[in-house]
Amino acid sequence: MSRVGFLLAEDEALKNLFAGMTVPDDRNNERPVEVFFRYPEGETERSYPFITLEHIDIIHARNRQHSESDIYYRTGAGAAPAIPANSANRMDYWPSVSTNFNFKTNKNSYAYLEANEHVPVDLLYQVSTFTRTALHDRYLTAKMLTEIFPWRKGFIDIGADNTIRRLDLLDWTTADLLDPEAGYRKRIFRKVYTVQMTAEIPSSRIVGTKAVTTVVGGVERINSVNGSVYNMSTNSEEQF
Repeated sequence: MSRVGFLLAEDEALKNLFAGMTVPDDRNNERPVEVFFRYPEGETERSYPFITLEHIDIIHARNRQHSESDIYYRTGAGAAPAIPANSANRMDYWPSVSTNFNFKTNKNSYAYLEANEHVPVDLLYQVSTFTRTALHDRYLTAKMLTEIFPWRKGFIDIGADNTIRRLDLLDWTTADLLDPEAGYRKRIFRKVYTVQMTAEIPSSRIVGTKAVTTVVGGVERINSVNGSVYNMSTNSEEQF
């Protein structure tokens, strides 16, 4: 089952990029590459080569921030008008959680689900590769730069909300180490990659909007979804 929730869904998607990765060994067999969050502790057996993932920062992406607005999801309940597919106010998913809002079990009690527009953020990750041979180091470097984090075309699929996000390689560097387990006589080949993933954080709770039940002549309201004019008296909203 996929993990859902902010950071949990993104962490899982990043780790899945390396699923099934192998490197050739001296006997032309394929050796699996394990992936860990942070450097493995002493109780975890390390089998080279391996990859570590670390989340290092969250940045408010002001360059992607729009002006304050409301977004809507049409539940299908009642006779309220549909939201145009190309509307900027259309809410098609809940970030890092769902594609269909089925996690709101009483959503069909309302004509619309409404929320404030999400806050865009950038997630920074540090991805490090550790190998004992120069051959494995070169092989993983090539895989990273041509397949996992290709410049200008990096992307990542977030399974929780079915969005495709940008995943940009910001920097990479060589950071070799001397292996303390070998008395500092052997080298550990290490590359460190800094990558940036786009994401969103909800800025409000979801509000359920019910259909109008009483109409009073002469009272008009502009529907904020598509600009239609309705004669109505009240609008009932509840939070859940």
